[in-house]
Amino acid sequence: MKKTTLQAGAAALAAAAMLLAGCGSSDSGDTGSKNAPAAAQAADNGVAALTADEILAKAKEALKKAGSFQVKGSQTTDGSTISIDFRISGDDFAGSMSMGEGADVELLSVGGKQYMKPAEGFWAMLAGPEQAKKMAAATGDKWILVPAKDETATGLFAAGNVDELMKPTGKLAKGDAAKVGDTAVITLTDAGDATAKLFVATTGDAYPVKIGADAAGDGILFSEFGATFADIKAPAAGEFIEKSSLGK
Repeated sequence: MKKTTLQAGAAALAAAAMLLAGCGSSDSGDTGSKNAPAAAQAADNGVAALTADEILAKAKEALKKAGSFQVKGSQTTDGSTISIDFRISGDDFAGSMSMGEGADVELLSVGGKQYMKPAEGFWAMLAGPEQAKKMAAATGDKWILVPAKDETATGLFAAGNVDELMKPTGKLAKGDAAKVGDTAVITLTDAGDATAKLFVATTGDAYPVKIGADAAGDGILFSEFGATFADIKAPAAGEFIEKSSLGK
């Protein structure tokens, strides 16, 4: 699966932060949830008999039918760990991304508008502690409204696009049956990235359950299918500032 989406998202975060800074002078071990597929009680859904591409299509269809869900966890690449926690509802999402040591940023996409709220540690990682204090003072606890036409933001908010997250980088193949927690799954392997496997539930709804190197270790977990997320709402007037205003 497309681990590079998280890498691209992190790179875009860095680029966005540097751009914003210029204007101002910017691991989960949980294996399930209350709304995870109840594989122990559910009947076989037949996806294990399908081809790899058909299984992926069924997983995406199940997410679309659910309407909302959570993706949470971490992936490590080249010694760097990126953690995400996104609540997704239709085309909107809210959540956070972390690159460790306080380098955190909140992200919000709602109604076609995109907002970000970097922590001071995020600014510090990119521009040093002095610039971080300036940016933290300039933004306070407000969201930064990022124009949708901003090319940097395209990569930044792609981290919340599950279609991209579940997109193979190479040829997709069907692997072994396994279990993620108590959930029976079928494994899909990606010839382009052996460490990013997709595990799809083989009982109940064909939800994607996890993206990771194996069924038991860390990775990105899917849960809270069909949930209502109260935090996915546009900031009120006075709770955000325009990106373009940071240099004024």
